[in-house]
Amino acid sequence: MILRAGLAIYAACVDFMLHAARLLGVTYRDANALLFFVVWPAVTLALALLVLAQRAALARALSERARAARTANEDPPCEGPR
Repeated sequence: MILRAGLAIYAACVDFMLHAARLLGVTYRDANALLFFVVWPAVTLALALLVLAQRAALARALSERARAARTANEDPPCEGPR
């Protein structure tokens, strides 16, 4: 059953690549190379940059939250006796 599902997924991917190659006017081999040498690395790089941007945004948000909590917990300055 798992083998059959795997083969069906593989066949669907090959069929997709054949149609994409025909649409782009290139061979299956060229379309496959485009996918694995250009598209996949570009998507991986974009996702890595997205993770770094989200990490930086989270760090800024946590820093602002901590700063707000510190200022909310501070006592007002004492003026001393008059």
